[in-house]
Amino acid sequence: MQLKFETQSKENSQMLLTITVDKSEVKKTYQDFLVETQKDIQIPGFRKGKAPFSILEMKFKEAIIAEVSSKIVDESYKEVIEQVEKKPLNFSTPKLDELKKLDLNEDFTYSLTSDVYPEIKFGDYKTVEVEKNEVEVTQKDIEKELDRLRKEFATIESKDGKCEDGDIVHVEYVVTKDGNEVLNKDSEYIHIGKDYDFYKIGKDLIGLKKDDTKEFKKKYAKTEIESLAEKTFEFKVKVKDVKKEVIPELNDELVKEINENYKTVEELKENLKKDMETFATNSIKNKAVESIMTEIVKTFEGSIPKSMIDEQLNLYWNDFVQRFRNDEKKAISLLAREDKTKTSYLEELRDKATEEIKKALIVQEIVKKEGIKASEEDIKNHLSNFAKYYKMETDNLFKIYKDSNQLHVFENEIESKKAVDFLFDNAKSKKGKKMTLEELKISQESIE
Repeated sequence: MQLKFETQSKENSQMLLTITVDKSEVKKTYQDFLVETQKDIQIPGFRKGKAPFSILEMKFKEAIIAEVSSKIVDESYKEVIEQVEKKPLNFSTPKLDELKKLDLNEDFTYSLTSDVYPEIKFGDYKTVEVEKNEVEVTQKDIEKELDRLRKEFATIESKDGKCEDGDIVHVEYVVTKDGNEVLNKDSEYIHIGKDYDFYKIGKDLIGLKKDDTKEFKKKYAKTEIESLAEKTFEFKVKVKDVKKEVIPELNDELVKEINENYKTVEELKENLKKDMETFATNSIKNKAVESIMTEIVKTFEGSIPKSMIDEQLNLYWNDFVQRFRNDEKKAISLLAREDKTKTSYLEELRDKATEEIKKALIVQEIVKKEGIKASEEDIKNHLSNFAKYYKMETDNLFKIYKDSNQLHVFENEIESKKAVDFLFDNAKSKKGKKMTLEELKISQESIE
């Protein structure tokens, strides 16, 4: 197609694209459209497909001009967009300026405004000072994890004798207040020390045996459940059964049940230590990288297109709705209980979305500046876990993605990770705190 175009950068990371289609192309497109239209039109007095062009133009000129204009815009835009250096964002809808009416004797010019990938600047990213904490995995950490694993394989068995802390007691009980019955339950299991039961009477059962009964009063403090605070209730409880949690001994047989990949207790301990050390290392690194990115974002210069922010907000919304098994009505209903709407909920996340986009743009820019590339070996290493999951050879999975032109997805992930590693490795390290693994986990939970 004979045409010419020019681009002009605008504010807010937008581009004005002006396309001029030569009048010879306009005439040709018009004539071709007439020929195609003639085939399907039947006008009284003429056989189908035989009506003269002059009659078609007399009856449908305005509609034909509109259709041809649309066709020219569509075809010329597709051709030009392959040539422009700055491509419109995939999730941005170009805005077409008001079209002038098509004149068959003149060139046809139109303009579109699109959001484009923003031009950004940011400060020095190689010498950011960051605090790097130290975490030591101790034998105590390993033993605690082993105890947790043993409890996962515990059995529940009836026991003789008195209720003790940690036992599970099968009871029936009546609750009254000022002589009036509030609750009557003929069966409930109460785990002493866990406080899962509403009235929290587990500790009051300690010392009772099967078939024992007990009557007692309980006054609740201000700090307890709001509906019970500063109220006194009378309880009449009968113990129907007492059960205890039997935790198995840690031996090679249990290890095989815990994880079929391990055969001995020592092997399990070694791998637990490795996993904990990896967790600690990654956690420290992630916190440090977050600090580094926060400092770099402070120096960010550039305009984030609205469509890019809206796309990030859309991802947040999809993640939120997934919590409700993709039932958007349920998600909106929950927000309504908090006097929120979808719009207000997303508006609260707008600053977060903008921050995340800035970080992503910075990482991508570092990939370019540092010439970071994902090698074939990198991609295959990345795909190895997927290959294990699908029970395939890594090379075969690599070939499938390569043949379907999907390797770029993994390349982007790998290159971004390498850029983050680059930031971490080049940061000026400032000695942080020495922490236990437990302190590390608590600090992460407080952030979440």
